Amino acid sequence: MKTPEKSKSTSTSRASFQRLRLSFKAAVITGVIATCATSGATAKTHPSYLTDSYCNTLVEQFVDSGMRSLGKYVNENFKPKYKGGIRNTINFLNQRTEWLGECDSYLADTASTRLFHDEQNTKAIFDAMQALAKELQMVREGVEYPDETGANNPRPFIVSRFETLAELVDQHHTRMLMKKQFQ
Repeated sequence: MKTPEKSKSTSTSRASFQRLRLSFKAAVITGVIATCATSGATAKTHPSYLTDSYCNTLVEQFVDSGMRSLGKYVNENFKPKYKGGIRNTINFLNQRTEWLGECDSYLADTASTRLFHDEQNTKAIFDAMQALAKELQMVREGVEYPDETGANNPRPFIVSRFETLAELVDQHHTRMLMKKQFQ
């Protein structure tokens, strides 16, 4: 009867060894996952659609057709009583700020460059976009802009904000053209 007991103790030892081996594997896998999770948290990730080409195209579209459309709205179609047009323009500015900001972050992380030539110009353009959107939002909310006659006239304030943005974007556009000329 000793043989069956011996095999029982051997099978118990094997079972203990298997449990120990599985526990060790689980600990190793958990450690690897924890290490990957913490190192992934410090590394910045960007969506796969972001590329240098995509960001350059986005900037060109904003500088060209986006600014032309914005200029036409501010100079020809801006009417404080039409809140829908103001809302659409605010949404346009906020959306472009988000898209361009995403590209700027991507370029800063991957190519060590900035979207609009350098950090100072990029910040100035984003600030001008946000200032115009904020001014439009104030008009939309009904803030009064009395002129010298006492009438509500927000147009000079909106035009001034737009001209600041247009000047900064024009400076960037000139740099882009000069860069292309010497390539």
